[in-house]
Amino acid sequence: MDQLDLSSRSILTFIGDADSQEKTLNVSDVVKGPGFGTAPTVYSRIAELEQAGWIKCVPDPNDGRAKHVRLTPLARKAFTRMSAETLKVLSRKAKG
Repeated sequence: MDQLDLSSRSILTFIGDADSQEKTLNVSDVVKGPGFGTAPTVYSRIAELEQAGWIKCVPDPNDGRAKHVRLTPLARKAFTRMSAETLKVLSRKAKG
């Protein structure tokens, strides 16, 4: 995730947090998210994240106009790795 800018990381983290809670987000949910910027900026970031392989936008089966945003295996692997690193740091702090 080092190659992502702060805005893209924030959006990806927002999607990842929802995913970890087993919540399905639509693109419009991300656009309305906490201070990610204007709608055109967020749509652009979502397109960049999808093109880079971090997320996948799939049609909402209940609403043909909407798209669900899902993490790809690449993103899931990165989040798992980050979680493991966080646990290591917290464990070291607790011992020291």
